[in-house]
Amino acid sequence: MEKNLMSNIAIFYLNNKGLKLANKIFNFFPRAKVCKFSQDEVKRNWEDASALLFIMATGIVVRTIAPLIKNKKEDPAVLVIDEEGKHVIPLLGGHQARANELATTLATLINATPVITTSSDINNLPPLDLWIERCQLFVLNASILPKIMSKFIENRNIQIYINSDLIRVPIFPDHFQVVKVQVVKEAKFADIIITNKKLEVNEEQLILIPRNLVVGLGFHDWITSDEIEKAIKQVFTEEGLYFEALKGVATLEKKAKNEALQEFTQKYGLRMFSYTPEELQEVKGFSFSPIVERAVGVSSVCEQSAILASQGRLIVPKRVFKDITIAVAEAPYHVKGKVYVVGIGPGSLFYITPKAIKAIREAEVIIGYKTYINQIESLIKDKKVFAYGMTEEVKRAKTAIEYALKGMKVSVVSGGDPGVYGMAGLIFEILAQNNLEIEVEIIPGISAFNSASSKVGAPIMNDFACISLSDRLTPWDEIEKRLENAAKSDFVIVLYNPKSSKRKENLTKAKEILLKYRDNNTPVAIVKNATRKGEEVILTTLEKMDSYPVDMNTTIIIGNSQSYIYKNFFITPRGYRRKYEKEYELISDLVG
Repeated sequence: MEKNLMSNIAIFYLNNKGLKLANKIFNFFPRAKVCKFSQDEVKRNWEDASALLFIMATGIVVRTIAPLIKNKKEDPAVLVIDEEGKHVIPLLGGHQARANELATTLATLINATPVITTSSDINNLPPLDLWIERCQLFVLNASILPKIMSKFIENRNIQIYINSDLIRVPIFPDHFQVVKVQVVKEAKFADIIITNKKLEVNEEQLILIPRNLVVGLGFHDWITSDEIEKAIKQVFTEEGLYFEALKGVATLEKKAKNEALQEFTQKYGLRMFSYTPEELQEVKGFSFSPIVERAVGVSSVCEQSAILASQGRLIVPKRVFKDITIAVAEAPYHVKGKVYVVGIGPGSLFYITPKAIKAIREAEVIIGYKTYINQIESLIKDKKVFAYGMTEEVKRAKTAIEYALKGMKVSVVSGGDPGVYGMAGLIFEILAQNNLEIEVEIIPGISAFNSASSKVGAPIMNDFACISLSDRLTPWDEIEKRLENAAKSDFVIVLYNPKSSKRKENLTKAKEILLKYRDNNTPVAIVKNATRKGEEVILTTLEKMDSYPVDMNTTIIIGNSQSYIYKNFFITPRGYRRKYEKEYELISDLVG
């Protein structure tokens, strides 16, 4: 089942009051379905939807879904909202199906209260099941997970043992109010053991297995899939390794096409690594077999391929069986972090995209300028938050990268769009400078020029240029050149950062440059705090542009030679009239 909560939602209502609330929710989740409630309609959506929202009494929902419930791995998230929109209750799938996550997000958007009842959430502790899923660990004894969680809640501490220095997982974000999360040096002291090797444990310890073992194979072409499986399992049993830790198999390219090997890998969902003899010969220091070298051009297929595929270390040297040789290597196991660079738009939550909300809610760490953090405060109450001041952009970027390298998901928030005077470029620059590779996803947002334009009409319907008047990072002589060239080329010009406490004259200087190429009466829009509290909109002229109070929250739009004002609408023609002038005339009794 698809787990994209932001798009795969079905909203059910009973009456017109419920429909009104459903449509309000739909505004935030435009890919959701709004459905009139019926048992048949619920049944139709049960298998495909990732979340079902019911705007009605809880009792109706319980009786309706009872026959449909299978198990927590397959069932969708089920949430109930009262018709007044005061409370959001995650009824089913709190963690596994992300119902708690959706309830918290939805409550923020509609100004409701989420009613969360799961123990970890109400005790402000990290949910172990989600952490295990995040780390992609196999749970060997899942039946004791509730007992471990109860102990965690009771004692407010947990001890973890990791059996290999090649295994690195993010322990927990440190904003959770726990007494201690400690990595211990001996398994006997641990509540949770992360291991690929069988250890002496007791029935009170949770065993989590990373898939980080690679088997290198050399074999005769006539071998069967059952024989491959039997030999590998024998090695794992004798060496005390968990078969569940097997990540993949490695061999020669020509051997990788063997049907028996392919059948085995497909049966267990294993990766196949294959190499040429030349590639394997580059791996030195392992057992030498002249017979194997004469046959395939490599001295030890199993050991060399295991090491090359794992990029780690050999833990089981070559074992020889009838028709097959086996070696086992351990690969580094690192949970991958990720950086979302999120555009939060002009400020109001109504202008933030569902994808941006999803990225913010999915992240464990939130980083941003204080003003932007305040704008999304209701979305991040349960997150670790770093709020920085002006001029601390490099610190923001470095903190984000450092947490991602630890395996965390991080959202760096930018006002407007992160690729327009935002944080996106800086993060990529630092990654390039340090030769680092982490996953980065840019989430676009509505930029200041979009929101400012929408407040005054259609001023940027034709070619335009955005220019920042801040000379903190760009020398003023470069800004002057850009103003000159944009004005000379008759671009509509959008000015960002027109004035600060330290830069009071730059706007006047810009006006003087523009007046060399533009008429005094060229239309100008001055928009402060677009879509936010304290919004101000002024339509004026280029001559008077610097007569009004402006600041860093102000965007100024300067028209081109064709721009004009009509009934408080700022219009820049696209050129349609030139081409279709005869079609402009309206023939109607209503046109007086």
